[in-house]
Amino acid sequence: MSRTIQVVVEGGGENLYEINESGNRFSIYKIKVNLLFNARKGIGTTGSLENALALIRSHSGKSIKSVD
Repeated sequence: MSRTIQVVVEGGGENLYEINESGNRFSIYKIKVNLLFNARKGIGTTGSLENALALIRSHSGKSIKSVD
């Protein structure tokens, strides 16, 4: 079973990321919100949620604000 986790980092602008969990793999995407549809850009895959969050912090250079 897979699930999707949305992560928002501090600051305004493009601060939305998405983690897709499938089995024991976590795929991380940077989300660009558009009017008609959102664009996703893959930034990596990890073996744990903790590492996925660390990758987001590293990629964004900001602290995580919320995880839903």
